[in-house]
Amino acid sequence: MESERLYNAKKLFEYLYIRDANCVHADLIMGFGHFDLEIPRQCAYLYQREAAPKILFTGGRGSGSAGLAEAEAKVFCDVLQSEFQKIPCSDVIVESDSTNTGENIVVSARVLREANSSMNFDNGIETIIAVASPYRQRRVWLTLQKQLPKITVCNMPPETTFEKELSLFQLNGENLILLLFKEVERIISYPGKGFVERENLPVKIMNSYTNLRRMYEG
Repeated sequence: MESERLYNAKKLFEYLYIRDANCVHADLIMGFGHFDLEIPRQCAYLYQREAAPKILFTGGRGSGSAGLAEAEAKVFCDVLQSEFQKIPCSDVIVESDSTNTGENIVVSARVLREANSSMNFDNGIETIIAVASPYRQRRVWLTLQKQLPKITVCNMPPETTFEKELSLFQLNGENLILLLFKEVERIISYPGKGFVERENLPVKIMNSYTNLRRMYEG
């Protein structure tokens, strides 16, 4: 039973974890808040490779915060200040009020506008590199497609594996397999609520989702 559960969970993870092979130069690197500190590090690596001139960290405290002591975006900023001192603060924008993926985008749009910058989602930003927790990357992408349809999005979450993520989440007291199951549920149901773009799930993913649902509903 456990081997079957892990097999189905890994299939869901491999579907949700999208990573584009070629991310061309973008206008903004957008790091979506979570307890996984590989996210700000990935944003920093991309910035250092001159993939984009600005980084925006978005996230207050939400379901992915786990044991973080303060807002996710502020923790991300602290990582940059301690590990990547050569990245100037002027190139990092922090949005620390949002509590979910939809708010990440809406509140970030407001922060950009209020900054009186020539760079915002309505004008000046044509391409975003999105960096999220690997298991959330597909939903982040679908949410951006829905809310910012004129902007091209490149997906570049931290490089990882299902096994590494399973260990990371266990160390933080989180059930990754249950989260994977619920993430697919959101991709199925959220289009009807207008939250994300609709996507037809592959048959093999629906089969793994159905198998896990049967196990959880027992």
